[in-house]
Amino acid sequence: MPALCRAAAAVFCLLVLSTSLALAQTPGPASGQDTKSKPAPAQAAPAPEPVAKKGDEAAVKKTPVAVEHDDADPVGARLAYRIKELLGRSSLMTPTNKDEKKLVIVLKTKEEFPGRPNLCSIYSVSWVFSSREGALKYFLASEAGIVDASGVDQTAEALLGRTDKLASTYGYLF
Repeated sequence: MPALCRAAAAVFCLLVLSTSLALAQTPGPASGQDTKSKPAPAQAAPAPEPVAKKGDEAAVKKTPVAVEHDDADPVGARLAYRIKELLGRSSLMTPTNKDEKKLVIVLKTKEEFPGRPNLCSIYSVSWVFSSREGALKYFLASEAGIVDASGVDQTAEALLGRTDKLASTYGYLF
């Protein structure tokens, strides 16, 4: 008998939830509007579309991202430049140097073999959140690896993919 009661309660909760979701999705009169002064249904249909588009644009806010790199090895510099270039083209993130809440990519690179600088670089990436300049930055994640001259593009794309994942995970900070 208790199992039957639990099943009935679960069905009731699901019914209430689905009904409330259906009611939430149907547009109702805005506050302050009189239901009698509502235009004909054929005219009322186009009105909610612009509101939905504005909501979609506000929902797709670009995450501000700064890239910090000050090392001089050639392959590491190409990696940093490629990250910045892809960041500028991104529809999800925007490059910034402003004093604002942002995700900071701290990139450190060194030549793998000091005698052969154009062959490979060892890189270390740390992602930190910065609320403002001069404030303590919060560590989010880190990664290390080796990149050669032919793999710069793939590595930059992979690092920006990880950046986007971290931006969505910690999006509440922005």
